[in-house]
Amino acid sequence: MVKIACLVIFFLTFMVNVTASAEEYVPTISVSGEGVVEAPPDIATISVGIVSQNKDAAQVQTDNARIATNIINSVSALGIERKNIRTGNYNFRQVYHTDSNNRRISDGYEVTNTVTITVNDLSKVGKVIDVALSSGANQIDSLNFGIRDREKFQNDALRLAVRDAMKKAEIVAAELGKSVIGVRSVSINSTSISAPRMEKFSMMNMDSSVDTPIESGTLSCSASVQVEFEISK
Repeated sequence: MVKIACLVIFFLTFMVNVTASAEEYVPTISVSGEGVVEAPPDIATISVGIVSQNKDAAQVQTDNARIATNIINSVSALGIERKNIRTGNYNFRQVYHTDSNNRRISDGYEVTNTVTITVNDLSKVGKVIDVALSSGANQIDSLNFGIRDREKFQNDALRLAVRDAMKKAEIVAAELGKSVIGVRSVSINSTSISAPRMEKFSMMNMDSSVDTPIESGTLSCSASVQVEFEISK
C-alpha cells in the first residue's frame, strides 16, 4: 500500500510539472485603438409636421388629411418616389384652456400628423422643405443626413482602429526590446456614426425662386477596439 501511495504521489507531481511546462508564461501588451473616417452623406430624411385645429372634430380630421395629401402630391411631383414618403405619428386630441375662474374650457380639437420623406438626391432637400411648407405643413420636425452603406462606413473605421492598436503595440514592444508575435484577444468597444442634425424649422423661404439653402456637412464614423498582443520574451 505504501508503494502504491508513493507511485500516485510521484505521478501527480509529474503531471503538475508537465502542465506548468506546457503553459509557459507569455508576456502581453494590452492597447486600445481608435479609428475615425469621414464621408459626405448621400441620403436625407425629412419629417414635416401638420398641426390642425378646429371646433368640429370631423372637420379638423378632414383638414389635416387634405393638407397631408397636398404635401404628398407636391413632393411626389419633385420626383420623390411614393415608397419614400410615409405618414405616421398621427394624434387626435381635444384641447382646453383654463379661464380666470379656473374652469376648464374646451377649445375644440387638434390633429397632429407627420409626413416623413426620404431624399436620395441631396440637391432636392431645400426644395422638398419649401414645397412641404408651402403645401400646408407648419413645421419641420427633423432633418437627418445619413449614408446608405453604413456597414462599409463602420468597417472602414474598425480597420483603422485595429491598425492603430497594432501600431501602438509595435512601438511599445520595440521600446522594450521586444516584438509583437501574436494576438491573445480582441474586443470591439464601440462604433458610432455622428451626423449633422437640424430640428424644428418653422419658417419657409419666402422667395419661391430660390430653394432654402441646406448644407449637409460631413458624416463621421468612429470605432474603438481593445487588443491584447503577445510579445517576445
